[in-house]
Formats: sequence, C-alpha cells, structure tokens
Amino acid sequence: MLWNKYKFKLDKYIYENWTFRITTTILVGIIAYQTWLIGEKANNQKVVVLPPKVTKSFWVSGNQVSKSYLEQMAQMIAFYLFNISPNTAKLSVDNILLYVEPQFYSKVKTLLYKQVKYIQENDISRVFYPSIIKVDKPGLIQVIGVKRDIIGNKIVSQDQIELDIGYRIKQGRFWINSIIVKKYKG
Repeated sequence: MLWNKYKFKLDKYIYENWTFRITTTILVGIIAYQTWLIGEKANNQKVVVLPPKVTKSFWVSGNQVSKSYLEQMAQMIAFYLFNISPNTAKLSVDNILLYVEPQFYSKVKTLLYKQVKYIQENDISRVFYPSIIKVDKPGLIQVIGVKRDIIGNKIVSQDQIELDIGYRIKQGRFWINSIIVKKYKG
C-alpha cells in the first residue's frame, strides 16, 4: 500500500516535470520567434516624415524614399529659400536649418543669415515660381523656376534660376548637404 502511494506520487512528479519541460521549451521557442520578428520589423518599418504641406502620397523606408517625397521636400526648401520678405526671412532660414547636416550647419547658417541681413537692410521681398523639379539623380534634387525680387511694388529683378539641393537620407531623415543657386541655362 505504501508502495502504491509512493509510486502514484512519483508518477505524478515525473508527469509534472515533463509537462514543465515541454511548456518551458515551447515558451522559449515563442520568445525566440518574437525576438526575431521584432528585429525584422524594426529594420523594415516605414517612417513617415512630413513636409509642412503634403500634396501627394509618399513613403519613407530606412534610407529609401519615394520620388513624390523628394519633390515635396524640394518645394518646401525652395519656398523657404525664395518666398521671403524682411519680416519672414529669419523664420524661413530657421526652418531650412532644421534639415541641414550637422557638419555643414555653421557654414550654411552664416551664409543664410548674410542673405537675411541683405534682405532686411534693402527691404526686399522675394518670390519664386517653380516650374520643373527633377529628382532623377540620387543625392541631388534640381528645382528650376523664376525668382523675382521686389522692392516696394516694383520688380527689381527677375531671373530663371536652378536650385540644386544635395541631400542624404539617413534612417528616414532628410538631410541637406549642399544648396547651390545658379542661373538656369536651358
């Protein structure tokens, strides 16, 4: 009789031990799978960074972006660079500086604030009408359009210009690394 009780308890403990081992093995497998899944999803997630005005749908994934995203960023940068008045110049420059790569920040800031000072001292309002945005070359966006400088109610200058924006996409973030403005040679 004692042997039967002992045998019953021993069988029960062995059964519990095996059940615990199997359950633990399954849970370890599930945790390993979820860890792998999280790692995969973290590398493949799409991060959406919005320009101030969204006119088209776009996508951003890691270091890849859609052409419509680049076009909208180009419009935004051109707007902040060339649609300015003495009252809005500093704010526009501050908005552009948010996108400048850190290693170029101080140089670009100095150049843009010289432009702000010139605009404020001469009471110039500037307007830009983009006509073509090219995003075909990796790392370069070209915006072509007409730039007008206005003092009072008179157009002082009107030029067709090309704005070349050098950029880099890092972890879904748009970084400007060069801005070149030149006369357009159609």
